[in-house]
Amino acid sequence: LPRPLCEIACSLNENVERLAFSVVWRMNLDGTLSKKGGKGKRKSDDDIWYGRTVIKSCARLDYATAQNIIDRKVATGEDLADETFWPKSRQPTGGHTIDQVAADVRLMHKVAMARRRLRFANGALALNGIKLSFQLGEDGETPKLCAPYPIRDSNRLIEEYMLLANYFVAQRLITHAHGRALLRNHSPPIELGMQSVVDISREALNFEIDTTNSSTLQASLSRLSRECDDELVVQCITESLMTPMKPAEYIAAGELAEEDWHHFALNIPYYTHFTSPIRRYPDVIVHRLLQATINDDVGEFPQTQGEIHSAAGHCNEKRMAAKKAQERSDRVFLSLYLKKNPIASTLGVCLSVGEKTFTVFVPKLGASIKVFLQEHDDCFNYNSFTDDGGKRHIVISPKTDAVP
Repeated sequence: LPRPLCEIACSLNENVERLAFSVVWRMNLDGTLSKKGGKGKRKSDDDIWYGRTVIKSCARLDYATAQNIIDRKVATGEDLADETFWPKSRQPTGGHTIDQVAADVRLMHKVAMARRRLRFANGALALNGIKLSFQLGEDGETPKLCAPYPIRDSNRLIEEYMLLANYFVAQRLITHAHGRALLRNHSPPIELGMQSVVDISREALNFEIDTTNSSTLQASLSRLSRECDDELVVQCITESLMTPMKPAEYIAAGELAEEDWHHFALNIPYYTHFTSPIRRYPDVIVHRLLQATINDDVGEFPQTQGEIHSAAGHCNEKRMAAKKAQERSDRVFLSLYLKKNPIASTLGVCLSVGEKTFTVFVPKLGASIKVFLQEHDDCFNYNSFTDDGGKRHIVISPKTDAVP
């Protein structure tokens, strides 16, 4: 995103008031939801509050600093924080102390992790592939560093509250905006592709993967991680399972049956996107719908159910195009990096074989690449065949000694 937008206009910079749309609820330390008035209150008193707010932050933390706080590398009672772990520019102002902010971060982390455990116990699925990140050189174009993007507990802390906020907003839209509610559903994966992974796992590892639903699939992956000593095997199985997964999509609730609102990976009956209006247009529509439910004038909303569904379809197309553009951009930057920092050889694992294609997973780069043999006719000879057991094989050999 442009820096003036994400770092100035819409960033939660310290001591600057920002207009926001907030969802407010109460939670217990064990990750469950609590009632506003505590025990003994009627269920009607346990409402979630939605509304326009003003936010004024006292510190501008980032994921790395928050992680240092969680890990107690800093703010453990010292008078001055070590700037290696908590840079001066990110320390609190306006009368707040580092100990106060650190206590809040650790409390939020404790509740978030409890919530996360509940979520997975209730059948949520996590297929975490490796994503590369690049650090550009002084020219702003050539990458000088390429490494997997780290997912820390500080990322997971934000994720848990984000998921809850999105879920609560979806709930509000369904009950108040009805068919106009803009939701994000996730259909079950392609059965044939999943069965292929199940068969490979059974034959190669003697390990049974249960793909009945997201809950059984997550349980299988957790058991594989515990029982398998080879992290590479777990990575390859996880990567293979991502291929038959269908993409999540935006919809207007009234255009689909209620059972089709379901989100497979999260294993919840409905979901939406509310938390990132500066980079996703569906969130903007959701904000407008949410305000209409607060104003009690949904009937006067300028878009009909059909128009919202059409806009959702357009957003699906643009999101997929953006995803492909991002993947190709990553490929360009990776190529530029490898051109300056060549890797003589690295491990590649063949995940699947077609008639004239095969898919290779390169763990070091976190990349799965489909290789089309016809594109390499000038360098390699190849012969593909199916054996008596129905397995596909490809034999590849270089045409000249110049090819490694």
